[in-house]
Amino acid sequence: QRFYVATSRQLKRLESVSRSPIYSHFSETITGASIIRAYGRQNSFVLLSDHKVDENQKSYYPGIASNRWLGIRVEFVGNCVVLFAALFAVIGRESLSPGLVGLSVSYALQVTMSLNWMVRMTSDLETNIVAVERVKEYSETETEAPWTIEDKKPPEDWPSKGEVELLNYSVRYRPGLDLVLKNLSLSVKGGEKVNRR
Repeated sequence: QRFYVATSRQLKRLESVSRSPIYSHFSETITGASIIRAYGRQNSFVLLSDHKVDENQKSYYPGIASNRWLGIRVEFVGNCVVLFAALFAVIGRESLSPGLVGLSVSYALQVTMSLNWMVRMTSDLETNIVAVERVKEYSETETEAPWTIEDKKPPEDWPSKGEVELLNYSVRYRPGLDLVLKNLSLSVKGGEKVNRR
């Protein structure tokens, strides 16, 4: 079980991480379906979806295979219990009553099913802790700035004129990434129209 749990937990983590891009791609495709059709890009979106599903299956299918691996071993142990119960019943047939033999084999079968269920549930519990780990990871994610910052509120008469001015403006998508805008200076007067090229 310890080999299975370690492997299965990692496979579950990989599978859940690779499942998110499938959902987001599907959602984006549904939202932009008319634009995708207008530009004739259906095939590229189908190929991208297939690629994302294939990436997900690389961790999903081994998870199923490892589940079967555990199932075979647990069933083997359970069958050994039943075999020994039946074997001892045959060996001690002179001293055991038929009712006791039937009861022991019946209990051995029940122990097998209970053992199988117990091992699966404990393994599933340890494997599904991945979901709790992800919630913990999200809870520790740095929060965004609030919509309003009291000590940096603009004056009541703001904006006094329709003008936008940026001086050496730089921005990145998140900390640690390269700047996407670097030292941008821009001044747009009221009533002007701006075109990006």
